[in-house]
Amino acid sequence: MASGNLYNSPFEAQFDPDRAQLFIITKLIQGVHTCDLVQVLAVQPVSGKVGFVTVQPLVLDTDTGSVVLAQTPIYNVPYMRYQGGSSAVILDPVADDIGLAIFAESDITNVKQTLAAGAPATARTHSTADALYIGGVLNPDPTQYVKFQPGGAGIDIVSPGEVTLQAGSAVTITSGTTTTVNAPSGFIVNANMTLNGTMSGTRTGAGAYQFAGTLVAPDAVINGVTQSTHEHGGVTTGGGNTTGPHN
Repeated sequence: MASGNLYNSPFEAQFDPDRAQLFIITKLIQGVHTCDLVQVLAVQPVSGKVGFVTVQPLVLDTDTGSVVLAQTPIYNVPYMRYQGGSSAVILDPVADDIGLAIFAESDITNVKQTLAAGAPATARTHSTADALYIGGVLNPDPTQYVKFQPGGAGIDIVSPGEVTLQAGSAVTITSGTTTTVNAPSGFIVNANMTLNGTMSGTRTGAGAYQFAGTLVAPDAVINGVTQSTHEHGGVTTGGGNTTGPHN
């Protein structure tokens, strides 16, 4: 086969009507795109809605002579985000991600532009030009993730950077047993605090517990002595015991 006729039918199909018909049917079926593995080349965020990606198909085509044909990138591909109404999990793709592209059965150009129902812009069907990106697969292990343990054993939230929790009203944390906070650099609470329970602990560092400001409380028990009612005995000045707590 000459290199200039890469798309010609096989030699046998040029002389055998049955083989020729089989070749035509096969080429028609191959023109129906369903899904493909692709790699993200670029991400185009769009203000006010989910953006688009440029993807590169990873499975290459071959001609009838088994010559590998390069695939061209697919542009302006909407990518999927898990979203319901105004709630969403924002986890947008990045360049070099590998994912799955599916191809619509009709031209989706008008819907992509108007975000409303409308007739297809052209008569094309199952075309790579009407791709939708729903990655990702075959990617390396992440370093930042939410992991659901098998069998409902627990949920891990891991990030090498800062984790921010923000709510417009109350935030409630409920634990069936204990809640542990490991913060080597300190635990800061910028709020008034109500403690409905006891507080105890063992200081791991040297020295006593220290407070930056004055500790104000209705009462305190120190070494078993109630500070609001205790009296000092053996007071020599004036004789007798004190009649109430004194500094």
